[in-house]
Parts: sequence; C-alpha cells; structure tokens
Amino acid sequence: MKLKACLIFGFFVPFTSQAHEVEGIAARPDSVEVRTAITYRSEDAFSDTEIWQFPGVLLGGEALPVEKGITLDDVQLLGHLNIKDDYFISTKVGAHSHSGESELELENLWFGTRSSIAGQPLLFEVGKMATEVTLTANFHASDDVFSEAPLLADVFFGRHSRDLGARARIRLMGIDFGAELWNGDNWPATSGEGAAALFAHYQYEHDGINATLGSWLMHSRAENRVDERYSDGHSHGDQDLTASDLSFSGDTTMVGAFANLEWQLNPITLHADVEWIRADFDADLADTTQTAVLDATQDGYKFQVGVSLDNHTLQAKYERLVVDNRFTETSQTFIQQSGLFNNDHEPAKAAVAWIWQFHQDFRFRTEWYQDDTQEEGVSRWSVGLVWHYKLL
Repeated sequence: MKLKACLIFGFFVPFTSQAHEVEGIAARPDSVEVRTAITYRSEDAFSDTEIWQFPGVLLGGEALPVEKGITLDDVQLLGHLNIKDDYFISTKVGAHSHSGESELELENLWFGTRSSIAGQPLLFEVGKMATEVTLTANFHASDDVFSEAPLLADVFFGRHSRDLGARARIRLMGIDFGAELWNGDNWPATSGEGAAALFAHYQYEHDGINATLGSWLMHSRAENRVDERYSDGHSHGDQDLTASDLSFSGDTTMVGAFANLEWQLNPITLHADVEWIRADFDADLADTTQTAVLDATQDGYKFQVGVSLDNHTLQAKYERLVVDNRFTETSQTFIQQSGLFNNDHEPAKAAVAWIWQFHQDFRFRTEWYQDDTQEEGVSRWSVGLVWHYKLL
C-alpha cells in the first residue's frame, strides 16, 4: 500500500481515544491525583553493554530497555484546575527510573479554553502537552494494562509524546475532529523543525457495547537528529555507553488507525484492541565518514484481547513490525554499521498480563513476555504493584 492510499484510509476511518472527548475535557472537575507503578522483572530486555536498537529501526526519545530487578516504572502527579468558566490549566509532574536513577520533571503544563461554533463545542489548548492522535503515543506503566511500553510506542513516538504546541478540537455530527501544531521537541522530529497532526475521533455506545474507531495523520521534520538516549545531557542515559554519531535529516510521515471494543456480558466484560501505524521516511543519513539516502516504510501492528470478571482482568497482546528499508548512494558496510540492515528479521513481541484490583487504590499485576525484537528472542516474567490515589 503506497502512502497516498494510506492517507486516504487515514482520513476516512474515524478514531477515538475516549468518549466525546471535547465535552469530556470541558466538563472535567478540579482534581489532583498521584499514580505510580513498581515492577520486579526476571530478566533484562537487552545487554547493558550495548546500545538498544531493533534491527532495521532507529530509536530515540525515552525508548530504553527494561531491566532485571525492581524498578520504579513511573510516578505521575496530575492536576487539573478550572478558572471560573474562562479557562483551565492541566499539569503533570512525572518520573521514571533507568539504571537505578530517577529524576522528577515537569512533563506537561498546558492551558485550555472552551467555546462553541453554531452550537458545537470547541476546545483550544496550548502549552507543553501530549499528542492526542493515539493513546499509544502516551505510554505510562501506571496507566496501562502492561508495565512495558508497546513496541509501537517505542518505535514511532520514542515511548512518551511531549512537545510544545497548540491544539484545536471540535465535535461535528458525532465525530471529534482535531488539529495539532508542534515545535518538534518530540521524537521523531527535532526542536524548531516542527510537526503537525490531524485526527478524527468517534465512539459508539449501545446495549453494553462501547466501540471506538479512528484515524490520524502526522508529519514531522528532523535536521541532524541523533540518538540522544545515552548522551551526557539525557536524564536516563547510561553514561558508560555512547551511541553512534549517525544523523537523520528529512521527513517522517505517519498515518494510523485503531479500533477497540468493550462488551459487557454480565458478569464478564470482553476487550479487544487493534492498531496499525505506518511511517514513511525520506531522509539523508550521515556519520563522520559516510552518507546514505533512506527511502523506507515501516508498518506496526498491535492486536490485544482480554476478559474481565469481578476484580480480575486477563489480557494478551501481540505486536509486530514490518520493515522495508531502501538505500541509495551508499555502501553495504555503512548500512550494516548503522544498524538499519535487518536481514529480513521482523521485530515482534507477545505478552500476557493478569491484573487483580484487590483494593480500590491498588492493583497487583503479573506478566509474561516473549520478546523477539532481536534476532535471538528472550522471555521474561514480572510482578508489580500499581497505585492510584485521588488527593482532591
């Protein structure tokens, strides 16, 4: 499927991340909440003596491998304040650990105001915030069924989406439409080069069925982008490792769609989620001695199913990447040294999680993973605790 067909598909398949989000955000009450997740894992996802990269795929942002032992996956302090009926402010202070270190930082801080056009709700937001194109872009272990980030989140968004920008949303004919403009501080863009996105969100509710569908389009630009995950100036990098000096200059166009279903069949609830993301790259690659022109397409697929009964939830997930990298004006040696030669390997990851809500504030979580993101796959298990508490 060529990019043109993807764009047509992206614009005409509605998508949603939450029910009637324009009204939902506008009606959100004042609140302060803390969330955290702590997990013990049986194995490292990758050697701590090498740079973590999937064959054929460049990584960045906060995409770092999970580690053996106990880790503080994340801590979030979320606040929302309505200023009379004029505007609101939302904020998130967060932290997550890597290599035994963690550091608090202001992840998000943005303002919003509500209005209407011809009786239709309209919402404007500006500040440091996360994209709303897909929930996959905004992974936190304390919010998700699984403690490890989706493969699609690591590859296409650098795990966490955070950028300075503005967003406008309006609800028309039951569909929430939105547009975003960004400075480019989030992977795969570079600061100042910018990114933009369009999305459409729709939800269907009837007789115990809550179904959501949707699509989005995002374009970003990068100039001399390098892998900063292990650099001295990066809070979560391993100072004993040094990433390559490979730079990426060019355009990334992504299109995606997903659907999810919740079906209440008392006393059980069935869950199903599917997602597809395609990224097209048109870029120049360079290191200190060599260059290459990259024309690539990478498709990511996620399938997730589950069932809930009383305070217990069981879910299974499978993700896969299909990588098609094409190079010109370069050598095979450069391609292999850059890590972009995948030798027909398609990174994949499967997981099963059981969650027990044994208290209104606490969840116990245990998981099993089969990680085939590298040519030699590994398996691991984990146990952990998730805590949500409303301070206000």
